[in-house]
Amino acid sequence: MKARCSMEVIIKRIQQMVEIKNEYLKRLQNGENLRVKVSEGNSKTGKNCRTVSLIPGHDCQNCKACLHDCYDVNNVCWQQNVQNIRALNSAIHSYNIDKYWNDIEMDIKYNYTTELRINVGGDSTYEDFIHIREIALRNLKCDFLFFTKNYNDLNKFLNEFEFPNNVRPIWSRWIGLESNNIHNVPEAHVMMSNGKTTAPEYGAYFCTGNCSECHFNNRGCWTLQEGESVVFIEH
Repeated sequence: MKARCSMEVIIKRIQQMVEIKNEYLKRLQNGENLRVKVSEGNSKTGKNCRTVSLIPGHDCQNCKACLHDCYDVNNVCWQQNVQNIRALNSAIHSYNIDKYWNDIEMDIKYNYTTELRINVGGDSTYEDFIHIREIALRNLKCDFLFFTKNYNDLNKFLNEFEFPNNVRPIWSRWIGLESNNIHNVPEAHVMMSNGKTTAPEYGAYFCTGNCSECHFNNRGCWTLQEGESVVFIEH
């Protein structure tokens, strides 16, 4: 398990990213054509799984219980280049959400992307879910994976629509957060270092730590069915 920063440090990191975001917003307002940055895969997601992220905390709707333990803000967002990317994406997302998703779709087509993980940092809204569905329907050879704690917006979306088969929504549970998974969306649970977890006692799939490996072998999060769960060791 990685060391946790103090809340003071975490808040400072988020504030730094928001300040950079505001500078990007000024450039967008002045007509500069900035583009969303979709990142290549890494050791955690696997080399074939591209990712696109926003600012953790700032672009989350339901993270009060987990912000201090957020892997992304603790162990990734200290890097200046990461802060710049998150701030850029957040600025475009706020300024013009249609452009944000159009840029992502262009990246999918340009790179022949077969795996896209949405929001390693940050979270999605109802409007994002609409865009994800539309892009997935137009890009059936790309599989989309996202975890969300925005329970209300996901329930609202699923009350009205369905995702196509190439979208894998995962309901991200957390100790202390009320959860009303009325559509029986597959769930993700964290096994804390003290043994506490929201995971079911039996039957959950344990994460192997490589999204591309699971995608290639057709297992894990990419194949979870309604009512099934994946467990992550606290990291």
